[in-house]
Amino acid sequence: MGALCLLSQVPAWAEESPAAATPAEGPEIYAAIYALGSLAKNRNLNVGGEELSTTVHNGAGGGYKAGVFPAFAGYVVGIQAESFGLGHSIAAPASMGSSGMQSGKGTLLAWTTMVSLIVQYPGERLKPYAGIGAGWSSSYLVDAQFTKGPVSQAGTLTDTSLALQYLAGLRALVTERVFLFGEYKYFASRYHWSGSLEPSLNLRTHIIAVGVGLAF
Repeated sequence: MGALCLLSQVPAWAEESPAAATPAEGPEIYAAIYALGSLAKNRNLNVGGEELSTTVHNGAGGGYKAGVFPAFAGYVVGIQAESFGLGHSIAAPASMGSSGMQSGKGTLLAWTTMVSLIVQYPGERLKPYAGIGAGWSSSYLVDAQFTKGPVSQAGTLTDTSLALQYLAGLRALVTERVFLFGEYKYFASRYHWSGSLEPSLNLRTHIIAVGVGLAF
């Protein structure tokens, strides 16, 4: 009976086991889908080693992304992976060049996969962020038609090139898990297609994206 009495007088804190301690916080994970508008700069096509005055029309597209902010980084620094597609109509009207009449046109479709380093402000509801990323962009120049004097090239051309981006945006939680976001990114890639005229284009574009996602 004496032993039972002693046990009953053990302080409450002494009865707590290590398992009762507060568990370590996990990472902040998110996934999202989005639509985008692409406001391209006019950059000249290079056709057969000669630049042609070119108009790159504005385009549109969409994509998806996922990211993680680990607890050990204070939810401030994270990594994001994403894939997105965009399209632009490209036209270089006929002009006189060193080899005679020259022109070029086509529809550029590009699918890009990026990995970005992201820094965010870990607010409760609003999370502004910025980052820089690199990856690969696969381009398809559909219905391409190029001429330079007596030489011509047509068809669908393909290329895979290094791509870079700078981005900034804002995520806003509308429920505990659902968020909306808006984002600006500056995207750059140089597409160099093979063929008799080896056309190429340095694409530079401003991208505005809006989307919805889930936080885990």
